[in-house]
Amino acid sequence: MMIGRCFCCIVLLLLTAGCLTAPDIEKTRLYMLQPDINVPTAAPLELTLGVRPLFAARPYGLPMTFLDANQQLGYRTKEEWAEPPADTVTRALTDALAATKRFKDVGNASDMARPELLLTGELRKFYENRAVEPRRAEVEVRLELRFSRAPGAYWAQTLSETVAIQADDAPAFAAAMNEAVACLVVRAADAIAAVDPPDMNDGALTGQKR
Repeated sequence: MMIGRCFCCIVLLLLTAGCLTAPDIEKTRLYMLQPDINVPTAAPLELTLGVRPLFAARPYGLPMTFLDANQQLGYRTKEEWAEPPADTVTRALTDALAATKRFKDVGNASDMARPELLLTGELRKFYENRAVEPRRAEVEVRLELRFSRAPGAYWAQTLSETVAIQADDAPAFAAAMNEAVACLVVRAADAIAAVDPPDMNDGALTGQKR
């Protein structure tokens, strides 16, 4: 009887200790994108450019998104971006445009006093494509450039980039996406810097009679 009671006490103590021990909780791993931006400079214009934050398609938030062979979107477990992808791409694009020296000033449109040019856009793709081999990071953005005081866009383009992923894990995906974003924003900045805006004094642009 005494041995049985001691055994029960030991079991209860062990169970109690297990209940008091905090369970191991897997932490969410965060990945930061810091694209390397290197763009050539262009002949300067006496125009200011305001960049509005990119809209993001609904699936592209903090969770790392993948596309499988059945055209289904999924999310990596406990692996996320450190900030929303649209914010990352907007900032990288703004930095690339400023680096071209094409415009008198480049910044967030809401922080500027009536910029003459407005750049708007949408982040349409930002995922790991598992439907192809090797897997690849894919990013796509639609951009439109317009005069702030005139209707319609005078330049618009949809740009996309893909970079092969070197391993089937989140760090490799992040590295490939980092490269893809860098390539995309450099291409976008080069294309926008190469555009010659229509004459701002043209009545057709301002809606005024000359």
